[in-house]
Amino acid sequence: MQMVERGNASRAFRMDDRKQRLILDRALPEGDRYFGWEVADAAALDALAAHLEAAGVAVRREPAALAGQRCVTGLISFADPAGNRLEAFHGAQLADTPFRPGRTLSGFKTGAQGMGHAVLMVPRIEDVLPF
Repeated sequence: MQMVERGNASRAFRMDDRKQRLILDRALPEGDRYFGWEVADAAALDALAAHLEAAGVAVRREPAALAGQRCVTGLISFADPAGNRLEAFHGAQLADTPFRPGRTLSGFKTGAQGMGHAVLMVPRIEDVLPF
């Protein structure tokens, strides 16, 4: 990954043409984290929010300032049954400079697939699987 300066308390990392794929933020309290999931466009984000709300999940339409920090156009947030903060977004910004990996790579490209894996820790998997 290529580190991108963001500020005194946070660092962003790139792994492709996006402005960022991973953020480490020391300003968050211990144990706090968030996971972002991309949808195709504003209509898909609205449809996801409506689907979640219909299922009884509280959805917050995040302000433009937070979307700007995440380098996306639109952003909602919600929690899974274990309390993990999840975010869905559309309109990820592209970087204006080419990606420069921290070491020599051959053949690895994320493209439309993004990072590929994220691990969410939960106390009881049975409570989260239906979600």
